[in-house]
Amino acid sequence: MTADPDVLLAVEPTSAVDAHTEAAMAAGLRAARAGRTTALTSTSPLLLDQADTVHYLVDGKVAASGTHRELLRTQPGYRALVTRGPGPATEEAR
Repeated sequence: MTADPDVLLAVEPTSAVDAHTEAAMAAGLRAARAGRTTALTSTSPLLLDQADTVHYLVDGKVAASGTHRELLRTQPGYRALVTRGPGPATEEAR
C-alpha cells in the first residue's frame, strides 16, 4: 500500500533530481495532491509557480505572502533567492 496522506510536508523535494525530473514533478504536483493539503519548502521556481500561496521567510519570519509571480515582481530578496541572482544589498549598491 502506498502512503497518500491528507496532509503532506515536503522539504526541498526536488533538491536531488535533474532538471527534467524537477519539471515533471512540478507539473504533476497540483493534480496529484488535489483536494489535500501540501506544504513544502523550496527555492525551485518550477514548484513555487504551482503553489496557491507562497510565504517568503526572512530570519524565520514571514516577510511577504502571495503567488510566486507576485513575489517575483514585488520582493527583491525573494527574486534574488529563487533566481539565484544578486541579493538586495548588491542591487542597492549599483
